[in-house]
Order: sequence, then structure tokens, then C-alpha cells
Amino acid sequence: MLPSFSEILKTSKQLFDSFFESYTKELFSPTTRITEACLYSLRAGGKRIRPIFVLNSFFNPDHLPAETNLKDHKSVYLAALAVECIHTYSLIHDDLPAMDNDDTRRGLPTCHIQFDEATAILAGDTLNSISFYLLSLIESTDPIAIRDSIQILHKGAGIQGMILGQMEDIEEEKNPSSQNKESKLTSIHEKKTGALIEASFLLGNRLRPDWKEREAVISSYAKEIGLLFQITDDILDVEGNLEDLGKTPGKDAKAGKLTYPGLYGMETAKRFKNESVEKAISLVADLPSLNNEFFLGLPKYIAERKN
Repeated sequence: MLPSFSEILKTSKQLFDSFFESYTKELFSPTTRITEACLYSLRAGGKRIRPIFVLNSFFNPDHLPAETNLKDHKSVYLAALAVECIHTYSLIHDDLPAMDNDDTRRGLPTCHIQFDEATAILAGDTLNSISFYLLSLIESTDPIAIRDSIQILHKGAGIQGMILGQMEDIEEEKNPSSQNKESKLTSIHEKKTGALIEASFLLGNRLRPDWKEREAVISSYAKEIGLLFQITDDILDVEGNLEDLGKTPGKDAKAGKLTYPGLYGMETAKRFKNESVEKAISLVADLPSLNNEFFLGLPKYIAERKN
């Protein structure tokens, strides 16, 4: 009998956290103010959802949950850690006074509050660069796997993806579009949130020998998950609270950001969320050799999350 979604989620996080704790001791040594800032943000809670995407795009259905030997699969854990480093760097910089100016992240003081602004900037820079170093350590019989992995992460996190989405978000906040707001909203969220989520799925898949036959449908599924994630985020920013979210709610509306509830209204935003859940689930039938329990359960999990 295959494990349930909740079992897979729990075990995936435990496996990643085990690797994270053992590997980061070496990665962030010796201890300095900057390594302390990096580890403070990396360890500040979080669901490890993007690393979990990496792992479950790689492992076969019968591998999780199990005592998967970390040494036998070190490369996929390196890729998962690379994604977590990129994601954490983006949160550190997002919270800075020049960006979203937030004091709380994951229920704790943000990096620039706990340390100082200059240290937070350098911590984000450090995690950004380390992520690509981690991918350079991948071992594979495929001679271009490392190159492809670096390109996948760069596309998701760089000037074609997350950074461009953040820039579009800032520009829209300062100079709101007078027309085509729907396409602008889609563009911002596909890049700012969706691109790194898609990269997470694609990285895990790329390390498999059969990656080519699975890539197109995984990409489609990941894009839908990215959309669902952002719609849910927008709704939570309106309806959530500080205790559940671990960050200040209501900031999007105050900042004049383009969001699904703001543009379409809450009722329509929730309808879009439910439609996205159904679309993601419908794509699972086309996912070959993957753990359907995880991929079927994930959309509902994201839609029902509180933080």
C-alpha cells in the first residue's frame, strides 16, 4: 500500500531537514556574523515546500516515505537545498525597507531587524551565490545534467523569472496599469511566484534518467501549482492573521499591489482558486511514473493552507 499524501509530506520534510542540518554545518563554517544571518533565515521555520517539490519530482512512488539513503541520492538533496537557499534569499530581500518593509517573517523578526540592513543584504547575496555552487556539486552520469540544472534555476529565479516578476510588481505598485490589468497580474505572478515553483519541480525531474518524457507535463502541472499558490497567498493576505501567516497581513492592499481579490473581488478569486485545484488534479493522469498520492493531494493542501 502506497503512503498517503500527509505521510509523504511529513517524511519528505524530515529527509530534507536531516540533510539540511548535516550539510549546512560544513557549508556555513566557520561561524561569522554573515553565516549566522544566513542560518537564522534558513532555520526560521517554513514548510520546506519547494525542496519537497524537488524530492517528489525525483523519487519513484515506492521510495517515499522510507529511510531513503541520503548518500545514495545526495545530488537531489543538493538541488533541493539550492532551491531553499534561493527562496530564502528572496524573502530576506523582499522584507527589506526598500522592498516590502516587513518586520516579521515566519513568526520571527525579519533578517534586517534581527541583525541589520547591510547584513541582511549580504546574507541574501550569500544564499543566492551558494545555490549555484550547490548545483555545481551534482554528480550524474549525464554530462549535461549540471549545466541544465543551473539553467533551470537561473530561469526560475533570475531576470526571466522571479526577479523580473518582482520588478514588474514594484513598477505596478508605483505606476498602476490603466489597462490590461488581468494580463499584468498573470505576468507578475507567473514570474514572481510561479517560476521558482516550476523550477523546483523541473530540477528534481532533470536528475532522473527518464526526465525528457516527463518534462512537458510536469511543467504544465507546476505552472498550475504556482498559480494556485499565488491566488491562495493573495486571499490569505486579506483573510489571514499574523499568528497563522507569520507575517503582517493586509500589506498588499495598503501598498496598492495588484492581487486577485483586489482585481476580481474575493468571491471570484476563490472561484479561480477552486478551478485551479481541479485543473491541477486533472493533469495528474498524464504524469508518468510519479507518486499520484502526492501530486493529487498537493493542490488541495495548497488551497486549504493557512500560512
